[in-house]
Amino acid sequence: MKQLRESYSDLKPDHQATLFPSLGYYDARKGCCRAFVHGRVFIDGKVPISTRILLHGLKHAMKASPEEFASETFQQRIDGFLAAPGRRRRIVLQVGNQHFRLRRRTRRNGTFYGSLKLPEAVAREALADRKAAAIPMRLRRSVDSTGTIAASSGIIHFTPPQGLSVISDIDDTIKNTVATSRTEMLANTFLRPFALVDGMAELYQSWSAAGCDFHYVSSSPWQLYEPLAELCMASNFPPGSMHLRYFRVRDQMFKRFRMVRRNTKVGIIANILNRLPERRFVLVGDSGEKDPEIYTFLAKRFPRNVAAVLIRNLAERPMAGKRLTNLMSVTRGSSSPHTHVRLFEKASEIEDVIAGCETR
Repeated sequence: MKQLRESYSDLKPDHQATLFPSLGYYDARKGCCRAFVHGRVFIDGKVPISTRILLHGLKHAMKASPEEFASETFQQRIDGFLAAPGRRRRIVLQVGNQHFRLRRRTRRNGTFYGSLKLPEAVAREALADRKAAAIPMRLRRSVDSTGTIAASSGIIHFTPPQGLSVISDIDDTIKNTVATSRTEMLANTFLRPFALVDGMAELYQSWSAAGCDFHYVSSSPWQLYEPLAELCMASNFPPGSMHLRYFRVRDQMFKRFRMVRRNTKVGIIANILNRLPERRFVLVGDSGEKDPEIYTFLAKRFPRNVAAVLIRNLAERPMAGKRLTNLMSVTRGSSSPHTHVRLFEKASEIEDVIAGCETR
């Protein structure tokens, strides 16, 4: 990341940008505070031909009525998929009083990624509190016709080097999605009001009050970030870094919409653990997809970091047989003897987990 005194992103007037909640951390090897930033540039109202094909495939897969497709809920949920990507755009971010130009331009899908060194004054303040800090950042844009500077804003969630973090899935962990059924999953994602898993918001609030930081890692697409962020805010889920994935039209017309490659989710979580090697983590997921297998692998790979693995046991795909045996092997293995594993159906069944992790 190149630091600049004065520079702007080369976005056109019709370009819009979103900065996603990013992870900030202390890099012990380089002796500085850094942030991994992520965002998206798009052109609202310009629907590419590939997206029209996507919509046709989605409507065919969902078998919904014309009234459902015309509903406000559907229009809001599909909005993130309709915009054309802002390709090959140079991105300049501002944190504190410093500007940073990303080394690479936006990708073909309009996304951008980058790592930056936080300004010393910002870093000192974040480290001094020894608590999670929300550091503002914004995307710099050129001066418009009115003489003002337009900017998109976002948050870097700086996580202290030590402490307890919760890495949480979203679908069927804090939000009822029924990801085991493609028809139900699509309907719950695009047609119906989001329904929360009872008690999870209150549980996470209590864990946050106890000092936990949060990282949301899910196979939900980044194109659904806005409605998911609104849900989390309205339901008072603790803020935290968010790590979703991108859906591509070539992903077989929503046939693989619900699936995230195991290696992708493993890589995202492992990246968080590697950036925060002194912290302890509680991994929360559900039995519907691959969370038990992913968390088992990570608990054995990072035995000193993973304090607990908590799996919401879904009636439509309960833990049993080899899956359950493999999950419980985490507690019996010599590599991770201090990792607590628990299945739960109600949030109240895991209220005491955080206190137990703090004493281990």
